[in-house]
Amino acid sequence: MYTVQKIEVILTVPSIEETGAWYERLGWRVHSDTFNKDGHCLFGSVTRDVAKDIEQGEELSTVINLSRFAGDPGDYNYDHSNFTIFMAVDDVDAVYATAVENGIYTGPAPEIQLWGGKTLSIQDLNGFRLTFYQQMETPTLEEVRQRFEKTQTE
Repeated sequence: MYTVQKIEVILTVPSIEETGAWYERLGWRVHSDTFNKDGHCLFGSVTRDVAKDIEQGEELSTVINLSRFAGDPGDYNYDHSNFTIFMAVDDVDAVYATAVENGIYTGPAPEIQLWGGKTLSIQDLNGFRLTFYQQMETPTLEEVRQRFEKTQTE
């Protein structure tokens, strides 16, 4: 059995930079995280009414995460997975076991990500992405960026 500890929203958008600029006009603060070799932001977030700073390793509680849409731009509006529910759980392997046991998931086992979370992403019957994660370690933002850069050279 597992317990859901936190639920977060991830919006998959064509441009984190443009989305962030829109939220800034609404009075939100933008955080840009990892970038690809072309300088495009791949993951970021917008926050409101938060005194904490993600650059300093402080966890934010009022945040909308942003992930860059990796597909063909023309497919953006047709992709149901543009919205992800991101759920912190105490045991991501138990989520995997439950999903496999009940016949609703046949994909790969949970994997540890560059940012230290072990994740399992499944789609519900409507095509929406549910990503369950368990924080295995808490690397600094600089360590995450270094890990990402290393994957780009391999």
